[in-house]
Amino acid sequence: MKDCHIVILSLCVAGVLKILTEMFLPHLNLADLEEECFSKVLPKVDKVFSDLMEEIASQIGGLTSQNTELRALLRNALQMMVQVLETLSGCVRHVCSFEESLALDTIRSLPSCILKVLKNTFQYCKESETVYNGRLSLVVDLLQALFKEAYSLQKGLMELLDRISLDSSATEEDACDMVIVIHSLLDICSIISNLDITLHANTWKFIIKQSIKYQGLLEERLRHSDIVCRLCDDLLASFHSCMELAEQMKQSGAPVKATSSHVCLPLWSFVFS
Repeated sequence: MKDCHIVILSLCVAGVLKILTEMFLPHLNLADLEEECFSKVLPKVDKVFSDLMEEIASQIGGLTSQNTELRALLRNALQMMVQVLETLSGCVRHVCSFEESLALDTIRSLPSCILKVLKNTFQYCKESETVYNGRLSLVVDLLQALFKEAYSLQKGLMELLDRISLDSSATEEDACDMVIVIHSLLDICSIISNLDITLHANTWKFIIKQSIKYQGLLEERLRHSDIVCRLCDDLLASFHSCMELAEQMKQSGAPVKATSSHVCLPLWSFVFS
């Protein structure tokens, strides 16, 4: 069967990637990571992840509790998606383990690959209730694991990128790569706004921090109007959510002030701290 073939092939590739990152990567110096590993391996990671998502989308219509074969196939595909995220997290942890200063050109392929995978993962999680249409209980544990691993991966990536410093000697390619990072995270913000308040706020905080940090280098390249408009939209949406929650709690007789303030706190406080 074609679907089984794709999943088995992806399983083999994912297993090889895991071995490479766990057994080969630790023996490379920081200066060799991009050329010897990331530039060669990460494009395959991106393709495996995309293939798995396409396969799930093509088969999900037949998912039922009675169709045990298809259920097992889709669960295996989701498990492999989780494994891919774990592999990428291992790459991030390894880079962060180096004490020397980090340059963007030593990990150039890593952020772009991770951001593509994260965007697809969060979008998939956001649409999962509609996509699975009443069959969510059959895979909910793996979807939770997928989101949890994506959350951890994005947190690690932002910590890694925060250690990188582009100075006046930065190349045009460095500047373009950082712009792609910021714009990609901006797109992710639009997806995760209703998924996790803390991650949403911390992503905005990172975008603002990096935009200010590299203002001179990136000023003419960033989509400033998009950044400002989306931030204003998200802040307004957060405010309306708090007001709606306060009204619901008022009607139910629950204590409004403390709880609604706690809900509003991440986006307002974290972004501007």
